[in-house]
Amino acid sequence: MHFKAKLGFILTLHTNMFFLFLSTLLFLQSSADGSIKTAESYWTLKPNVLVVNVDASEDVNMVPLICGEAYEGKNITWTRNNDENLEAHGNRIVVTVEAWKGGNYSCFNSEGSYLNHTLVLAQWTFRKIIKNNPEKGYIDCSTNNYGGSFKCKWEWGENRNGHVVHIKATRPGGSNISCSLDDREQSITCLDHDYCPYAEEVERINLTIFFRSSFVVESYNTKFYIMDIVRPDIVPISRINKTSVEVRYPHSWNTPSSYFPLMFQVVRCRKREKCDCSKPNLQEILFTQSHQLPVKKGMCVCVRARDEFCNSSWSDWSQYKCKTRKNGKQRNREPKLKML
Repeated sequence: MHFKAKLGFILTLHTNMFFLFLSTLLFLQSSADGSIKTAESYWTLKPNVLVVNVDASEDVNMVPLICGEAYEGKNITWTRNNDENLEAHGNRIVVTVEAWKGGNYSCFNSEGSYLNHTLVLAQWTFRKIIKNNPEKGYIDCSTNNYGGSFKCKWEWGENRNGHVVHIKATRPGGSNISCSLDDREQSITCLDHDYCPYAEEVERINLTIFFRSSFVVESYNTKFYIMDIVRPDIVPISRINKTSVEVRYPHSWNTPSSYFPLMFQVVRCRKREKCDCSKPNLQEILFTQSHQLPVKKGMCVCVRARDEFCNSSWSDWSQYKCKTRKNGKQRNREPKLKML
């Protein structure tokens, strides 16, 4: 074997032995001190991003880093957050992460050229980056039909100082779900490419969103079927003549309506009454197909819809107001829909 090859082999062997010895030492130390954690306490979120699980502010975690397999035996230097030079050298090093103080660790060759980096984030058990809605939870997901797409939104905390670092959407047994983040980072739009509206959903969608603030990460999870989160768009109401209006299916809803029926809820009240659509009265009507409704001068009609076969959410109310002139004559123009 050539002398240089032998030398490189010996250096690589010694480096690997040292790294193994150091890992063993850290394991023994973790057994003696419960606040020191090693291999079980960190995991890979995505390429170049490690997450350290932190339970308390006193936790100290020892995390091994590697610049790259191609740099074994090379003279490698490291920095933390681009401004702190580390004493440790070499392709493999171990860094100390105290409490929630992660960092961005970069490695360089002997000429000072950048080679690689690893972002180390601390995951704690608190929930501070986004708000919890008492009715909808942290993540609110919905869809307006059975096309396989859905949208999830959230509300940032009072002092927003974070962004989305990773999105993971899957179904057990394998799936093809893609998600995109909006420009303001307030919602995501996802599409299940394998979804079939004519087949029964066997497994729920498992969605986890990771939010980062500085070097802290929080994860939020929700599971659902498409049929659980479907919510039709606002119901169109069109005028037929002076005494009738027609309630129709939303344009975005699936067809045929015989296979995807909606249940409509209609509330009618006179103008002299305070028409509160959210509080149905005795004039409530339920039907499942497009329908014509009689109207009179001064009458207010509220309509909303939901999937007839699932106990999912109702659509927003659409409202029709039959306005009259001051002399009591009805306005001869198309009324506008109002979403309540």
